Amino acid sequence: MKYLVLIMISFLVAECTNAQAQVTNTEDLPKITYAQMLSEHDSLVSYIKQTSPVIYYNKEVRGIDFNRYARQLKKKITPKTSMGEYLQIIKKTLNVSQDGHTSQLNATLLDIVNKYWVPAKLVSFDSASTVNMYKYVKYLKEAYYAKPELNLIYTSGEYYNLLAFNYKGKSYPSGMKLLSCNGKSIHDFVKTLTTLVSPLRWDRMRNRVYDENFYWPAEIYKNGTLKLVFADKNKNRYNLHIAKQDTVTYLTKKSNDYGYFSQTDTVVTHYFEKSGIFYAKIPAMREELGDTIKRRMALVFDHHKVKSIVIDIRGNGGGSDNTYSKFLRKIVRDTLKKKVVVARNFSPYIQAHYHINRDSVLKNKTFTFDPGVPTLKSPEMYYIKQNFNFVVPDTLTLPFDGKIYVLQDKFIYSSASNLSSLAKNSEQLVSIGETPDLLGGLQASTLMIMLPYSKFIFRVEPQIDLTDIKRVGDIFQNHVEYPVQYTIEHLQLRTTTKEHIYGKDFLEKHDPMFEKVLELEHKK
Repeated sequence: MKYLVLIMISFLVAECTNAQAQVTNTEDLPKITYAQMLSEHDSLVSYIKQTSPVIYYNKEVRGIDFNRYARQLKKKITPKTSMGEYLQIIKKTLNVSQDGHTSQLNATLLDIVNKYWVPAKLVSFDSASTVNMYKYVKYLKEAYYAKPELNLIYTSGEYYNLLAFNYKGKSYPSGMKLLSCNGKSIHDFVKTLTTLVSPLRWDRMRNRVYDENFYWPAEIYKNGTLKLVFADKNKNRYNLHIAKQDTVTYLTKKSNDYGYFSQTDTVVTHYFEKSGIFYAKIPAMREELGDTIKRRMALVFDHHKVKSIVIDIRGNGGGSDNTYSKFLRKIVRDTLKKKVVVARNFSPYIQAHYHINRDSVLKNKTFTFDPGVPTLKSPEMYYIKQNFNFVVPDTLTLPFDGKIYVLQDKFIYSSASNLSSLAKNSEQLVSIGETPDLLGGLQASTLMIMLPYSKFIFRVEPQIDLTDIKRVGDIFQNHVEYPVQYTIEHLQLRTTTKEHIYGKDFLEKHDPMFEKVLELEHKK
């Protein structure tokens, strides 16, 4: 089991917050030679090719050729390349992997690595050697990203601005549809950002990528300005030519965020007397939060008849699978399990890291070279097949035989996405909401790698989930049983309301996903 359990929170959102200060002086950055840059870039590409199965999925299914992009990026390294320019080339090369778990380390992850991973000897470097990376994080945060924040949202296949704003004396209404960027249709423009934005989301219904923060990379501001064209509901057009160091003034106050880890509360729980629903909102898969829900749930069962349970994981970017097991094992009737099939590259680096070879794979009962499911054309991979028990009922469970509804939006990832997948495979659990438009499935602890000369640290996802697939495209994994799409009007309400959006009143009166729960309970 230890091969498959995610052991740390997946901070999917790298430090992409907009720069508020002047760009770090590149003279303060460590220096390496031109020859070292070339050699180190080769090492980076080799590590990714040996470690990441996702890049091969991306090439076969999505047409993203990592090798081609990596060659083009290496050509940008010249004897005159500054250290700052080199760091941006490294970042772009990681971006081309187009995987949420393959990225540079940010400051939060660096702190976690120094506090937990280094003492446990889970990485090959020590804390002293991470000093350079803290400098790189600061530099890239300030140099790579522009300042504007436009609060765009992608829903029903289009981009809209959530809040009305003012820029240089001109007012722009909320709910405008974005038509174009820098002279290209917005959808054509975003698909050119493979090296600049990662991970680009994939709208499977329309077979195209999107990203609501596509305007963050400073590089897209031609001559320092981004040119956007919007249309309001009456088809009136608005041109926004905004400089990369400028900000807009919002005409409506933003009360709530909509994205990963957007809930600031720890855990929110309610009991709805009329419907007999116990509701729990969990913002991240941290095990102590699972314990909190378990305690509060037991107290409710002591005093009320619980007919159904709602687990709200909207905005939950992941963490440990043990988190939801903490409370689900008190209420599930049967073991939540899957016949898991995951794949890893059979490369020299992976063989050394996991201490395997061809003979050990052939002799191991859970390892195989023949998984019995569709596989990628390349590279050579080995497969782990296990009956994996995610949640095993306690011997003493609570008196409950109703449905467990899982509310999800597109901002779930990692172990939160695993819970959604379990719902799809369980009669008792029911998933409701939006499909997360990122590659999902059971992932492993990312591998942390330090480049030899710059001491740049990055992580790579070493595993891809083939469970229950019928074709290679199914590796995307994410599904939802009862789709509920947010309207732009609801998102505007959700963003600006003074009410607690996870409070009882808002859930009952204004929340379309909770409304779906009530509808299904009424039918039942």
